[in-house]
Amino acid sequence: MSFDDQRNRINALICTNFYLRLGSSQIGGVERLSLILISTLRKKGCRFFNAFRTTDDNSKDDELDEHYFLESERIKITDRLSCDELAGFLTRNNINVIHIQQAETRDFLLYREAAERVGAVVIATMHKKPFEDLFTFERSYIIRELYNSRFSKKIGILKKLFLSSIIRRKRLDQIYMKTLNTISLCHRIVILSQNYIPGYASLLQKDMSSSDTDCIFSIIPNCVSFSNYFPEIHIPRLKQKEILVVGRLDDTSRRISILINMWSELSKSFPDWTLRILGDGPSAARYKKSAASAPSIKIEGRQDPESYYRTASIYVNLSITDDAWSMSLLEAMQYALIPVVFNTSESYSDIIEHEQSGFILEDMSVTALKHTLQKLMNDEKLRHTVARNSLARSKMFSQLTYCYRYHNLYVQTHKES
Repeated sequence: MSFDDQRNRINALICTNFYLRLGSSQIGGVERLSLILISTLRKKGCRFFNAFRTTDDNSKDDELDEHYFLESERIKITDRLSCDELAGFLTRNNINVIHIQQAETRDFLLYREAAERVGAVVIATMHKKPFEDLFTFERSYIIRELYNSRFSKKIGILKKLFLSSIIRRKRLDQIYMKTLNTISLCHRIVILSQNYIPGYASLLQKDMSSSDTDCIFSIIPNCVSFSNYFPEIHIPRLKQKEILVVGRLDDTSRRISILINMWSELSKSFPDWTLRILGDGPSAARYKKSAASAPSIKIEGRQDPESYYRTASIYVNLSITDDAWSMSLLEAMQYALIPVVFNTSESYSDIIEHEQSGFILEDMSVTALKHTLQKLMNDEKLRHTVARNSLARSKMFSQLTYCYRYHNLYVQTHKES
């Protein structure tokens, strides 16, 4: 479907929690992806508008910058905003697609009712796994949380531990109702991986045949964060003996201590290697204390990781968070890093070809992680081969492909409505 076909012109309202201001790409993955979509498709003739709940920098309504949106191209969603007011905004701007990237649960009905009045369609992207943060109510997680928390928080966590089954059931009901509400009020739902469909079938207690699934879901994986790719020819020259970790330093969910604790042994066999950790969080001080006796561990704090991606060789992610799609994983592969991850996300198999473009460890043990790292650290030829494959794999998730798929979805959904 051509971008340039006059019949396919799209005026889309992108709905986010935060106003998409200059610099919003640094807030989080949703904001970055939204701006990639907007910037690319505007060049192809699409018009975009922003519905938002608040600002991330506490700017007042009359102080908002107009880098991406003029005042007439944005609308603030409040509890007092009426359907008539939103429908009026849609009508004035000839908006035919409402794309919900983020929204309060109660706002979905407002968007749907306004869309019905003007003949627009509502599309929602599910940026989380089917069961979202349910893993945080499992006893094993709460016990780790208890161990890693400050004393002042331990009483509350102990209460959570004792009531975990009740709280988990309540949270599951909330997730069920939110998902059901989203699906019932949207014309189309975008999920990031085909592998999440069984999870939705289980959550909704529904047998999703292929025909039913095709009517509900569209599969559009997230794209790479950067417009340029690392030049393959520079892999042998620029890649250093360095392992990189990027993310929030919270050992309850990220488990970076596993890598730090094994590093004393690894560094004896590989003294010319460095472990570099970027990020900040509640476990930062603990990590720095553990790493104090190991000069080959560098904890840099929160940094723009792009320059570090250029020289590092291996990317390690031991996270068990509810991220449906790891943006930093795809960023690392875009810069020819070799990903090594525990198999905690259904989307990893979409991104990584095991033992070809990276490593997905089914055996989530210290031994399996150590063995994989030793194999890579000991074999430069293997590293270069897997790095090239990792880089090539990341090109499947280009920004242009991502935007083209959304454009097709906008047009198709609007024509079908």
